[in-house]
Amino acid sequence: MSSTSNAQPGGPASVVAAPVIERDISAEQAFVANVKPWRSVTVGSAVDGRVLEFLVKAGQEIEKGQPLSQLRTKTIEIEIAGAQAELTLRQAELEEQRNGSRPDELALSEALTEVAAANSQYAKAKLERAKTLFNQSTSMSQDEYESARAEALVAAARVAEANSSFRLVKEGPRKEKIEQAVARVEVQKQLLEGLKDRLEKYTARAPFNGFVSAEMTQTGAWVRQADPIANVVEIDPVEIEVYVPEAAIRFVTLGGKVNVSVEAFPDQTFEGTIERIVPLADNRARSFPVRVRVANAKQNGRHRLLPGMLARVTLPAGTLEPRLLVPKDALQFGGASTVVFKVVENKAMAVPVKVGPALKSWISVSPQLSNQLNKGDLVITRGNERIRPGQDVVINEQQPALAN
Repeated sequence: MSSTSNAQPGGPASVVAAPVIERDISAEQAFVANVKPWRSVTVGSAVDGRVLEFLVKAGQEIEKGQPLSQLRTKTIEIEIAGAQAELTLRQAELEEQRNGSRPDELALSEALTEVAAANSQYAKAKLERAKTLFNQSTSMSQDEYESARAEALVAAARVAEANSSFRLVKEGPRKEKIEQAVARVEVQKQLLEGLKDRLEKYTARAPFNGFVSAEMTQTGAWVRQADPIANVVEIDPVEIEVYVPEAAIRFVTLGGKVNVSVEAFPDQTFEGTIERIVPLADNRARSFPVRVRVANAKQNGRHRLLPGMLARVTLPAGTLEPRLLVPKDALQFGGASTVVFKVVENKAMAVPVKVGPALKSWISVSPQLSNQLNKGDLVITRGNERIRPGQDVVINEQQPALAN
């Protein structure tokens, strides 16, 4: 309680007063709770391999995506180089298919067609002469005539073959062949991407901002897929786990604001938000787990709330109802009962009260005798340490009421 100097002896006391206000608040109850990390993850290895470097220490602060360990990657790098070379080959084959026949190939095919046609003409003429000689004289044998006829047939077939080859060269690759080449390129690209993705798995990374809470391997160790690398925790925010009895759980609402305190900071109160109410009670204690989210930003380079701390959470323990509130500085302890001094016609009147739940720096009170304290009455908040009941007072300052 702060004090204000009284007036000269025998004169009225100079005081500061505040109005009694009325607000809808509920009764509260403090519960023992535990501070837990918001997230805790054991990061494991995605592949088999030897740890080339272990890059963090327990207690070290880390950022999302930061490497935790690096496995040896020489073998996978060789596989990637081979897959890249194969992709280059497939792309060259596709380009060749799309470009079609070169001018020199067209010219050569056309020339071969002309040669075949000339040979066919010669074979036909030779066959005509053989036929004439065979019919007019006996100087042409049957075998010679059949040989000339066979040569003419072969020459005609070669013309057809040359013409067909020329058409194929001129038209270029078929659409189906190009599509096959495209598919081979895409298959190789996917194989290469798979190897690159696998290469990424050789580096274990932090899944979120936080701290390393445990080292689970070291440089030189051999790890298998799913073996633990390190444990990582997030402590901004933190989660406060509190178990609420069955009789009080009905007053707890999602999104509600609550006060949290810890022994490490006895003069501080942290504001939390009820994030989850687990709808399954412990069978023995008949209490429900409630999760409270509390912001835990750094102050002077450190987080104040740490996992494992014992906390106390103040939760609603009754329904909302209108209550009279006065500043906490208005309370006077030490007598048979707690009192506040109400100013009545410039005199201090002692009003015994019962104390209820608080709201920020204000606290609810109820007079032991009805109608002794009402909304709008002025109570003394400074200079009340030496006030005597019935003493004259002068209000030199009036505190504002609590904002809604």
